[in-house]
Amino acid sequence: MRLNNSFFRKEDTANNKWQLWLLVAIFVICGAVLILLTFLPYGILKPLTDSLMRDGNFNSLKPWNAIVFKMLFGFGGLLLFGLAILTGLHRWTLFGRFFKRLWLDAGHFFASLHPRKDESGFLAVILVIMVMSVIFRLEYLNSPLGHDEAYTYVAFAHSFFSAITDYHLPNNHVFHSILVFFSTRVFGIWPWAVRLPAFTAGVLLVPAVYWLAKRLYDRWTGLGAAALVAWLPMLVNYSTNARGYTLVALFTLLTFILGSIVCKQKNLFIWGLIGLFSALGLYTVPVMLFPFGILFVWLFLNNQFEGVASSGQSNTPGSYRSKLDFLRIWAATGFGTAILTLLFYTPILIFTGPEKVFANGFVAPLPWADLLETLSHRFAETWVEWTTGVPLFIVVILVAGWVLSLVFHRRLSSTRIPLQVAALIWILALILIQRPNAWGKVWLFLLPLMLLWSAAGIFGLLGKIKLKFLRSLPLAVIMVGLVLLAEIQHTAWLAPQLPEIWAGRGSQEKAVLFVREQLEDNDMIIVASPDDAAVLYYSQLYGIPDTRFNSRNLIFTRVFVFVDLAKGQTPASVIAKYSLDPAALNMGSTRLLETFENLQVFEVLHK
Repeated sequence: MRLNNSFFRKEDTANNKWQLWLLVAIFVICGAVLILLTFLPYGILKPLTDSLMRDGNFNSLKPWNAIVFKMLFGFGGLLLFGLAILTGLHRWTLFGRFFKRLWLDAGHFFASLHPRKDESGFLAVILVIMVMSVIFRLEYLNSPLGHDEAYTYVAFAHSFFSAITDYHLPNNHVFHSILVFFSTRVFGIWPWAVRLPAFTAGVLLVPAVYWLAKRLYDRWTGLGAAALVAWLPMLVNYSTNARGYTLVALFTLLTFILGSIVCKQKNLFIWGLIGLFSALGLYTVPVMLFPFGILFVWLFLNNQFEGVASSGQSNTPGSYRSKLDFLRIWAATGFGTAILTLLFYTPILIFTGPEKVFANGFVAPLPWADLLETLSHRFAETWVEWTTGVPLFIVVILVAGWVLSLVFHRRLSSTRIPLQVAALIWILALILIQRPNAWGKVWLFLLPLMLLWSAAGIFGLLGKIKLKFLRSLPLAVIMVGLVLLAEIQHTAWLAPQLPEIWAGRGSQEKAVLFVREQLEDNDMIIVASPDDAAVLYYSQLYGIPDTRFNSRNLIFTRVFVFVDLAKGQTPASVIAKYSLDPAALNMGSTRLLETFENLQVFEVLHK
């Protein structure tokens, strides 16, 4: 008896279609439910979600964060609708082709990272510059922690949960706080470990600026820019400041490097890296919006006025089908960056609230009447910060180089549209839209770029002049050599002094060590801002429990009061700030125990 195979094939096909449409229906129903949840008022949404919990209470949902959950529900619903459409239209093969292209593009990108043989000498010089940049930064790596640095650790980075959920102040540079959490768990909570993420990012600025300068200009410009970034006092200081600004500067350079690549070749993996690094920069400090916008304006202008590499064949690796094809990927990357950033901030939006992210007082727009005056004042402060410790003749040379790089851009650069133009357009637009109170630290991301442009006008032009008596070497060789010689001399002078520098201690650390020796079971410590964060940090470092600072739960017989003379404090004023009842203390027993520079330690007995 022969079986009718065609009958079974038809039956199998019918079963497959039935299962397929059942899956589509499940996606649609679940998506519709999630979309419906986005429109429910809190009074209905809360009991509904509570009923789904085992203990009958969905604690995370609050009136002030309900909008966050509704956004997540809406996003999930749209995602399920998208899956339903892809399933119904049998378009799952699109994902296969996409990931195959992504894998191939990743291979092309990593293969392109292999240095060329003629570049080994330049890379050796970059390695030397990196070593010198490490030594320059080691001078300050173990210096006393400032208020914001100490607050970063004691308020956020001491706990992974606090780092990703607590945003009561924008002092939490979230991705940086996460890195500090891990570095202090590995190496301990020493000042150098707290600063290690910022330090590492500051050192990595050296090869990053070389890479970008080489792509936009030439290798001599890259060497000059790297030497300037390694040495400039402002960048050295911020590389040893436990804040997220050097990370933002590094992500800026990395995204611009990748942007210079996708201008000329289509590579989905690199576009993905641009989105990832941009989102991580925004997750560190929202000021990353400045370089992110500059990059996307520059990419747009390059696409419009210079065009893109195109072969006219859609499947050709490394080519765009048209300018529109470029813009589709450009827009998708920008949208993907926004979505990824929101996902990164979701724990903060849930546990701290959207208003702390989008409407805190530190990011509130300035009144129009105060904008021009405030910005001019802030720009003047920024200029002073950038040029502090830089000899005047070097400042003049750097400014002249910046101007020359713009005047001779077409002769110096491989790109038609100057990056400076995109920076000016976006910064002006964002200032008018956001009206920020832009402190000098906001513009740190721009400083390596400014040095790069100055190097282009100096070393790039000198690189065009050949010295025939030196085997036709460019004149830039001599200039780079002189700069490196000066930095080597400074390194040789500084390196032997590092052990003595690291042995020094600040006033807060000395005061904490002094009190630790005096501390008894029923003693309490009182300290006011701006010394409170640093004193609490050093107390944790040297084993003094936090409960010593908790006046409400501690039965005490004696109080150690830290008084900052530079802030005009007195024992009575510090006690008042601490909300401790003066009637519980015998103020007549107040006695000065020790003075550490501007910080005094007093003893006050309980009545």
